[in-house]
Amino acid sequence: MGEGGAERTTRVPELGDHLRRGGLVAAALAAGGFGADYALNIGLSRLLDAHSYGDYRVAREFAAFAGVAVLLGGDRAAAKALAGPFGRRDLAAVWEYLRFYLGLAAGLSVAVIAIVWAAAFFHLGPSDPDDHHAIAWMAVGVPLVAGGALISRALQSAHRLALAGLPWRIGFPLLKLGLLAGWAFALGELTVHEAVVLALVATAAVTALQWLALVRLELPRLERAPSQRHPRQWLVTSMPMMGAFLVALGLGQSDLYFLEALGDEKEVGHYAAASTSAHFLVVVQATIVGLVATVLQPALDQGRAQALDVYRRSQRMLVLALVPSAVVLIVAARPILELFGSGFTDAVPVMNLLVLANLAWAVAALAMLWLQYTDRAGFVLAVTGVTLAVDSLLNLVLIPRFGMQGAAASTLISVSLAAAVIVWMRRRHADRAA
Repeated sequence: MGEGGAERTTRVPELGDHLRRGGLVAAALAAGGFGADYALNIGLSRLLDAHSYGDYRVAREFAAFAGVAVLLGGDRAAAKALAGPFGRRDLAAVWEYLRFYLGLAAGLSVAVIAIVWAAAFFHLGPSDPDDHHAIAWMAVGVPLVAGGALISRALQSAHRLALAGLPWRIGFPLLKLGLLAGWAFALGELTVHEAVVLALVATAAVTALQWLALVRLELPRLERAPSQRHPRQWLVTSMPMMGAFLVALGLGQSDLYFLEALGDEKEVGHYAAASTSAHFLVVVQATIVGLVATVLQPALDQGRAQALDVYRRSQRMLVLALVPSAVVLIVAARPILELFGSGFTDAVPVMNLLVLANLAWAVAALAMLWLQYTDRAGFVLAVTGVTLAVDSLLNLVLIPRFGMQGAAASTLISVSLAAAVIVWMRRRHADRAA
């Protein structure tokens, strides 16, 4: 952030202590968060028909994608940019970072909403908004998603792991499920548009709760500190990280979009159920990487040897957590999918393929973080961009012939190749610097 000498004086948390303090919270968030989100998706699959459930998932993925895009990577780069200021208690610098990206996200969100609704009205006419795809309604929540993501990352950078993760990982899906079930019970039915509106209510509530937590911790300072603003430098770091994350996010979403366009629409809901189940590996990976992200940059500031020690110990922990989880998901695929309904067991082969794909990508996550924190974010962006292109081409070829299994196979092939390239590049980069 332009004060490199000051950052090198920041105390680096000892990795073992950091992981011990945060490990229990992280494990609880990973397990509890996945369980809560899984319960939500099972509830939705029961309250909506397969087609409507698929439409809801497409809309939700759009909001997640757009919510990250309008931040231009401010949430992705928060741990790198804010770990030092939080360690020094330089709260003015923290607040200027938040102020800049929240303002940026607000302006870009307005543009996204306007474009989506203009496209919806152009396609269907202004007299029938109830017939618009759920994406049009979900677009309204983009600024809420963006604000919540940035606030959560700020709390994580301050080592407030419970405050950062608990509201979104566990509280949000349970609140949303309660609202959806209550609405369906009171009115006797639930439409996809009503589900979207209730999801927006829950998003607003959790975002407001986390902002209140941030203010009560006195982490932001409301007064201006222009001398602490470094927007050009922040954007140089954050935008490649955003690009890589969006492309990786798009890998999962593109299958749903291609299936809706090229395959049986009923398969969209079945694929979504398999994807939700396999997503547990991503939850485990994100939890561990989130712990490591706040100590990797200070370790790099101290020296390459310390950073390599942090990386190797963290990678070992990541693999030990991921591999047994993947085995359990593959062995229990059928009973897991039966929770969504009897017809969803058609997606067992899809779930197995997606588990393997997520395993490959998750194992490479720390290598990706290393490259992004050592000025190789452009390489990561290029690899993920090529991966999305390869996945899209394979989807065009395989989905018409094999349906949802073709979509899952496309993801496995493209992601496995990308993960191998990223791990190889990190090893080559580290060896050169040694």
